[in-house]
Amino acid sequence: MRDKFMTLTEEMTFRDWSMLCVLVTTVIIMWWRVGSNIRDVIYIRRFRAQRGRQYVSGAWGARQNSLITLLVAETLVAVAISILIALMLVGVTL
Repeated sequence: MRDKFMTLTEEMTFRDWSMLCVLVTTVIIMWWRVGSNIRDVIYIRRFRAQRGRQYVSGAWGARQNSLITLLVAETLVAVAISILIALMLVGVTL
């Protein structure tokens, strides 16, 4: 395993390393965003109805159900993109 990794690292150019770093950073940022969205949905749902509506309209300028739908959709898109990037990093072809 170590020999395979050393061979792989010797064959990689600076451009390959930089692209790898960009892709890994993108996946990390996507998962950070997924966690943030889930935290916001839980925070909104934990409030009672009146306080939740006040928070959503004041902080986000939207309705509560619309915002939750938007956050869930963004979470699904971020998960899908990060899975595709991870598959690309592993080398799987679809």
